[in-house]
Amino acid sequence: MKKFGLWVVCSLVFSGFLFGQSTVEDENLEDAVGSVIEENSEIKENSETEENSEIKENSEIEESLDIEGNTEAEKDFETEENSEGDEDSGIEVYDLKTVIPEKKRPKAADAEKAEAAAKKDENEKTVSEYKNTIMYGIASEISDLLDKLIENEDPRFSEDIYDLFQMSKSVDVKEKILNYFGKLEDPCLEDYAVTVVDDPFDEKRSTVKACFQYIQKVKSKAAVPAVIRLIENENEDYFNDALTTIGDIGSAKDAVKLTEFLDKPEITDAQKQSLMKTLGKIHAVETWDKLVEIAQNDDENMFVRMYAAEALGAMEKKESVPVLVELFEANDPNLRQYVLKGLEFFPDVLEAKSVIIQAIRDDHYKVRLEAIDAVKKQELKEAVPYLVYRGKNDPEEKIKMKSFEVLAFLNTQEGNDFLIERITEKKGNDGQKSKAVEVLLKEGHTGESEIKELALKMAEDYKRKSLRAAIGKHLAKYPRDSFDEVCVKYLESKDVTTQSQGLDMYQSGKYELAVPVMQKIIDDKKANAGVKRRARKLLNMEEE
Repeated sequence: MKKFGLWVVCSLVFSGFLFGQSTVEDENLEDAVGSVIEENSEIKENSETEENSEIKENSEIEESLDIEGNTEAEKDFETEENSEGDEDSGIEVYDLKTVIPEKKRPKAADAEKAEAAAKKDENEKTVSEYKNTIMYGIASEISDLLDKLIENEDPRFSEDIYDLFQMSKSVDVKEKILNYFGKLEDPCLEDYAVTVVDDPFDEKRSTVKACFQYIQKVKSKAAVPAVIRLIENENEDYFNDALTTIGDIGSAKDAVKLTEFLDKPEITDAQKQSLMKTLGKIHAVETWDKLVEIAQNDDENMFVRMYAAEALGAMEKKESVPVLVELFEANDPNLRQYVLKGLEFFPDVLEAKSVIIQAIRDDHYKVRLEAIDAVKKQELKEAVPYLVYRGKNDPEEKIKMKSFEVLAFLNTQEGNDFLIERITEKKGNDGQKSKAVEVLLKEGHTGESEIKELALKMAEDYKRKSLRAAIGKHLAKYPRDSFDEVCVKYLESKDVTTQSQGLDMYQSGKYELAVPVMQKIIDDKKANAGVKRRARKLLNMEEE
């Protein structure tokens, strides 16, 4: 810019000389030169001002950077690059800070679950008794109650239990409450669980484990960064639990980070096994080739190969089927068992179904057992003749019982006829009779009249006490209106245990036909005190 101004001045002087304009007054020339110099000065000032402004702006930007050159926006868990509107997207940058979820109250109680739980109440006072235990009970009393609520999936007390969690100083109670809300899949304690997993080192191991399990059940995405960091740290105390957890809450994108561990020489076989499971659970197809290599490697640890085979199936990549079919020819029954676990994921692939059905006849009981499980998962009704044969003839009682269970589930004429025959035959095995009763009641398709007839006979057969007790237990768990007569017969028994099971049947079935018999027990001075006390409670009668 300075050169330009000098050039203008020279041009003006030269032009005046050339055209004879030497008469121009000095003061005009000075004015012209002064004007140019003044203009240059303004340009220079503007240039310096713009330059300073730019330097200041850059300085402010640099100040907003952290020591690694990342902006605050890049530090946030939910970055624009990572979210992209995909709720299931993985964490692509693993050094991001964990964002602790906000505190929240429990979800509204599920009406169906609440109604089902209410049917199991002993009497009208049960709810107030439970509330009092939560409010005033000692740790062991609360723990016992929570066990019952967890078993029944009872959501009616979630608000009270949540408040108890905030106040309780008992580690055992807190862990049990985590289990309770995990069973209900209620994320109301997500903030606590993520906080613990984010910095677990000063917490009890059992508490950290309970938090991992809770995070798995409520599928907490907020926990992903903390869990990934624990995996990266390779701390043996948390590695396996962290891997299992990421398998439930992570995505295929997270698998990219996990694959780095496959080639680490210091990774243990146990860690590698956990890693195989996790890669399968999160459908890490990016690692498919590597897992095929591991599964086919005869020199690899057998348990690692087993879990790799299962993971290949869990990825649901059809190219896995021929690989698994070939692996099923292995001599090791454990590998064959886990190959079947992999093939379970391909219900529409004929080759996979064929291997599963033929595996029901495998020489090793573990393989047969896994094959029957696979039949249930794939609902392979064409396997029914094989299951009937195994139910009759297998040398392992465990295989027979599993066959009963799956036959009832598949609900075919051939399978149902076989099970009912086990109930009605006179000289049959009592254990098999009990199992047939249980599986038919559980599925609820057929056999109710035959079960009732057997139960009435057993109520008066004091030589077959074990079968009577087993049937009483099943009828109390699966009440039917037609079982009211059985309930009465059990209550009329002289055996205290049988009477108690009659009370169990009444509690679940609320049979009106049984009320006069219960009243008779209460009035009987010779009746067992415990049975009388419980009968009074079930009928909402005051204690004597």
